Amino acid sequence: MPLLDGTDRAVAWARLCRHQLVSAAYSALVVEGTASEAEWEAIEDAVRLLTRAGWWIDQRDADPGDLPELLEATTASDRPTENPHF
Repeated sequence: MPLLDGTDRAVAWARLCRHQLVSAAYSALVVEGTASEAEWEAIEDAVRLLTRAGWWIDQRDADPGDLPELLEATTASDRPTENPHF
């Protein structure tokens, strides 16, 4: 996953939030749900574009199954670059 943008403290917290939400979403959508690995790869590609630490912190209590909808609702300020450095 790419580095996140924000203060050191926010980035540390956001990395944990991102990891927990994405891991739980994989379980909910692929392992226990009906999403295919190909569908998951598309979700993961969208996740990689979200580099604003605050967005991940704001989603810390989100339902993991809602991740695709949350990703669709993001704004340009949440995805500052089309080509993130990994």
